[in-house]
Amino acid sequence: MQPPATLRELFGLQAGAASRRQVLAFGISDRVVHRLLRDGAWRVVVPGVYADRPESWLQLAWTGLLIGGRSAVLGSAAAAYLHGFVREAPAQIVVFTGSQRSPNRSDPRFRFIRADRLGYGEPCRTRGAQTVLDLGAELGPDGLAALLAEVLGRRLVAGREILRLLDTTSRHRNRTLLRDVLGDVAVGAQSPLEVRYLRDVERAHRLPEANRQARLGPYRGDALYEQFGVLVELDGRAFHQGLAAATDMDRDNFHQLHGVVTLRFGWRQVAGDPCRVARQVGAALNARGWPGTIAPCRQCAGS
Repeated sequence: MQPPATLRELFGLQAGAASRRQVLAFGISDRVVHRLLRDGAWRVVVPGVYADRPESWLQLAWTGLLIGGRSAVLGSAAAAYLHGFVREAPAQIVVFTGSQRSPNRSDPRFRFIRADRLGYGEPCRTRGAQTVLDLGAELGPDGLAALLAEVLGRRLVAGREILRLLDTTSRHRNRTLLRDVLGDVAVGAQSPLEVRYLRDVERAHRLPEANRQARLGPYRGDALYEQFGVLVELDGRAFHQGLAAATDMDRDNFHQLHGVVTLRFGWRQVAGDPCRVARQVGAALNARGWPGTIAPCRQCAGS
């Protein structure tokens, strides 16, 4: 006996996976299942879930839902990947199983969480704002900044929607951090390095507020102190090569010809010694007419 066309369609809709319960509902006996497995037409993904094609990440995501039960919803990094918030498929698939008891599984490919989540889509995943909150609870400042910059920069989720959901969430491990980073991204910081500069250099040392992503001629700058003709460029790459280095030189030359001095900093400077960066930016601003002085932060005493 060959599987009926409707069962093959179900396998197709679920990336090649189907549960034993689903298979039996089509009138397929255990004897036929054993024969299909023996002949290599099907294989066991996990006990109780079969596949009729080679393994894929999407097939494993469906497998997690089939294991998780009727209320199962993909969440955290798995949902973020399906939404396009992150580029890499996670090695471990998070499944919210609702109020029912989570499956007792030791398979490292899955993590089952006993919590209610509203879901939508195929495969069922948490909505955008909920996904940001769930994944944001697992991230540090840099990872959270990268996530929010991606989500807000591409207008995948509105910041106000995230904040509204956060207000109705009773507990969140990174509540304060999420609010702070969300505010930093909202004012124009578009990468973890830019958020660090804004927080640990500019605000911590009371430098003037720069214009984020300001345009000068054909180029866009990270942090422009327009009144004083000082531009700070931030680059998270360890070094530049080839065309990227040439573009940077062209940009710097253009700014120089238009009276703008450019300071460049990377991760090593901003993350490693933000106080020194603040002193250099402050000196450049003073030389261009800023009458203020940088304020010491809590780290300055040791720098």
